[in-house]
Amino acid sequence: MSTAYHRCQQLIQQCLCCYFPTMSGKIEEEQNDALNCIVCKKLLQRPKVLPCLHSLCSRCLLSVLDSNKSKDKFHCPKCEETTIIPIGGVEGFQDNVYLNGILGVHNSHNSKGKVCDICSLRKKKNTATSKCLNCGDLLCQDCSTSHSATRQTINHKVVDLESVVKGTHDKAIRQLNRIPCASHPEETLDIFCYDCNFLVCHECQLSYHFSHHTVAVDDADIDQRQEIATSLQFLDSKLKHLNDIEEGINNTEATINEKEEHILADLENATEQLITQIQTEKRDVTQKVKEHMEKQRQICRDHVIQVRSRKETIQESCEFSNEVAQSGKNDEVIYLEPIILHRLRNLENLPRLRDEMTCQFPEVRLRNIFGNVETIRFFDFLPGSSNSVALLPQENSDVSGAPQVSQLLMVKKVNTFTNEDETCPKISSLASTEGFFLVGDNANRKIKKFSSTGKFLETLSRSKSYSISICDDTVICSDSFSVAFFSAGYSRKIAMDGTSSTYPTCVYENKNFAVADSSAHEVYIFDKAGDVISSIQLPRASRRTRRRNLSFICCNSKGEIIASDWGTNSVFLVGKNGKTLYEYHSKSESTRDWIPGGVCVDIHDNVFIADQQKGAITILSPKFKVILKHSTKKDYLERPMNIAFDSSGQILVAGKNGIVNIYSCKYL
Repeated sequence: MSTAYHRCQQLIQQCLCCYFPTMSGKIEEEQNDALNCIVCKKLLQRPKVLPCLHSLCSRCLLSVLDSNKSKDKFHCPKCEETTIIPIGGVEGFQDNVYLNGILGVHNSHNSKGKVCDICSLRKKKNTATSKCLNCGDLLCQDCSTSHSATRQTINHKVVDLESVVKGTHDKAIRQLNRIPCASHPEETLDIFCYDCNFLVCHECQLSYHFSHHTVAVDDADIDQRQEIATSLQFLDSKLKHLNDIEEGINNTEATINEKEEHILADLENATEQLITQIQTEKRDVTQKVKEHMEKQRQICRDHVIQVRSRKETIQESCEFSNEVAQSGKNDEVIYLEPIILHRLRNLENLPRLRDEMTCQFPEVRLRNIFGNVETIRFFDFLPGSSNSVALLPQENSDVSGAPQVSQLLMVKKVNTFTNEDETCPKISSLASTEGFFLVGDNANRKIKKFSSTGKFLETLSRSKSYSISICDDTVICSDSFSVAFFSAGYSRKIAMDGTSSTYPTCVYENKNFAVADSSAHEVYIFDKAGDVISSIQLPRASRRTRRRNLSFICCNSKGEIIASDWGTNSVFLVGKNGKTLYEYHSKSESTRDWIPGGVCVDIHDNVFIADQQKGAITILSPKFKVILKHSTKKDYLERPMNIAFDSSGQILVAGKNGIVNIYSCKYL
């Protein structure tokens, strides 16, 4: 484990020390904000955890959703992060089983004076004197004696209630607390199924998981802790980077203050030698300088707010994740691992904040004095040229100008076969946007819509499509003869000349669509209504014996087109002026020429290529240098052909038999 990770670990332990069991088995009773609801500020009741890892009472969450205008998403009351409302509303959010365990210990300290749980069933009110740590029941003296004399409970641990209130048995209470099974509420999730990678109860084990490899959860050899720890290491470097930026901003603001002092001092010295007319003008120029410098300071303040917000977002998630990883029980870690890793990986893929700021340092200079004294103006205020101020030491800057992908991590595997399908899907096209993705299934003549978690939502269209793209609420799909646009209440079909084998499409500059016509050597730019607003001339193939045959296209942040060309067996990048800027060829392992698959770009303009022949994903830098090749065969995805990048920073790759693999990216 790295030194940086241990440093992060120590910080989290200091902040959350009130949760950790001491050597005596007692958990400190000191109140902590993490036990209080972020809405009502009271002790949490049935806490639910949001994707941003903030927790609130189930009742408070219901109140938030009821008062929310949108039925699809809402903003976290603590960090304002947008959260998708799952199917089922409040119950669709995961229980914070870790905090439930902590609250169970906390509540046990308030057991003094309560009545016996068993006697209450007989409508009697006898004061409890002991507690069964296995059942969790409070017992009076008679019930305690009976409880220890039955076959089923003879081995249960019954302890004096005074010692429970003092916290002597906190560690035992914490350890014996289990997560209830959703399918069998009377059972607890105390068995881990290796085949399915989740927790089950005894009833589930005897039915759905009878032939699976299962073990008691306390004996399970899980790697979820290490997964969380690995993600925390990457985020630790991000936090250090943000700290460096913040320090650079503070230094820049100090430079602004210095410059202001020198300018105002020079202005004061010149003004002292002039008459009252100059004094009046001096006040005007001073005001301009102060206003201008205040704007520069405000730029710094705005940027530092952004940096601190990013730091707080990452720190809060890291603190909770590390707390669960270090202090959570196996079942809690397993239960929360998917949502924690999803959150941590989303944070890893957040775009880097800029490492430099643009500041304007003004000049104040004397004019040449000519003419009537009443009309003389002695000073000119010049805002000055824009200066790039580095916020980080130059040696820490990325030489390539863009973060490089160091690893692709498998997140989820989605089978696009539905109950309505007649045959195995054949994915011909793939598109993604916030919250869902679209799959063109030519074998079943459908365009299907899936949630970002892989759940089938609906069939948008019953037709073949060779390429689909989506921008906001508008979808474009193409076949060998036409391009169709459709959205809510609107549809339009445009006939093409039919001489190209396909008409690949993509979203262009996040507001329009691009459609490539290989036979015309043009990329047409359409607005969302289906009207052509411009075009980009495609360059001719460098080899005269070959002609362009574009099969997939995408657009980078500069409005440049990246195309997968089956005519020249290459992937090339063409600028808005129609000139080829970069081109990539790969040697085929067979006697046939290499045929590139789908292409997409991430937020840093790194290029991802699906390579069906080699069963891999090839990743190029913005300047078309190979930085990584990831084999999809080890992820059990054969012949990857289509690829897309979604708004959360994940890569979707479609291959044989209708399978879509979802990956997250780790960056250097």
